[in-house]
Amino acid sequence: RRIDPFDTGSVTIGSFDGVGSFNAIKEQVQLKGDVRLMNEDTRQTLRDQITQIANGVGATFGVQVDMNYDDNYPVLMNDAALTQQVIDSIRFADIPEITKIFDCGPQDPSEDFAYFAQAKPSSFIYAGCQTAPGENHPHHSPDFMMNEDCLLIAAKAMGSATLALLMAPED
Repeated sequence: RRIDPFDTGSVTIGSFDGVGSFNAIKEQVQLKGDVRLMNEDTRQTLRDQITQIANGVGATFGVQVDMNYDDNYPVLMNDAALTQQVIDSIRFADIPEITKIFDCGPQDPSEDFAYFAQAKPSSFIYAGCQTAPGENHPHHSPDFMMNEDCLLIAAKAMGSATLALLMAPED
């Protein structure tokens, strides 16, 4: 643990390809993973530690380590004032299908939207698309399912927020 305990950083090795003959050691293995973080200041620390561990494993076992580390997505940050405006406009629209609006706390999605949020004030929201109880298969699951009714509800919410923001007086 090399980061502030109140910060968030996770490293997942989701793929370990060492398949070969059952009675012989494979000439090479390939590990693939994902790094998630909530604070840009943590990015370099995680990268340095992963590099140090990989090089340490190489030195310990006398093997060559080639690492391709891609810092592909920045941290996704909502603009607080804009997000509050979006929340207020959706509440004001009084869309019957929207029964609850809440702050789900910090999340760490790897999202293309983060690039937009760096350039312009932005608000990333989640739309509840839960299926019937017992049928939930979350994102990135091979059995992913969603209640497609949420698409129209989310469009209504975003349409309402967009209209409210376009009609808001400029400061």
